[in-house]
Amino acid sequence: MDSCPPVKDIVDAVEAVDMPLDLHEHIEACGACSGILATLRDETEGLTICVGSLWVRERITCPHSDILLSWVNGVLDPAESDYIAFHLETVDCPHCQAEVARLQAVVEQDSTKRVQQARDDSLRRSAVFIDGLRRSR
Repeated sequence: MDSCPPVKDIVDAVEAVDMPLDLHEHIEACGACSGILATLRDETEGLTICVGSLWVRERITCPHSDILLSWVNGVLDPAESDYIAFHLETVDCPHCQAEVARLQAVVEQDSTKRVQQARDDSLRRSAVFIDGLRRSR
C-alpha cells in the first residue's frame, strides 16, 4: 500500500476481527495511521460499559416502590418475592436497598403508632368503664 488508506478503512479495522494483511502492514509502518488506529481503539474502549452497571444506574430492572412495600410487608407471591430478593441481594441494587430501608422504617414507625393508639384507646375505654362502674354504685 503506497498511500494512507481512507480513515473509514481504519475505522472498519477497529471493528474487524481479521484486518487485511496489507492494511495491517501499512498501519504498522505508518506513524500517522497507527496513531489514528490507537486513538480510535481508545475511544471505542471508553464507550464500552457493563450492561449490569447501566441497568443499575438507569434503574431499568428496579421494581416500583409499591412492589417494594408489598415485599417489606410480606404480601408478594413467592415468585415476585424471589425476584425482589434477587434484585436486592444478588444484583445488589443500592437504590432499592435504600428504598427498602426507608420503607421498613416507615412501616415500623406506623406499627409503633398503631400499637400506641390501640393502647391509648384501650386505656380510655377502661377508664370510661371504671368511671361508669363507680357512678352506678
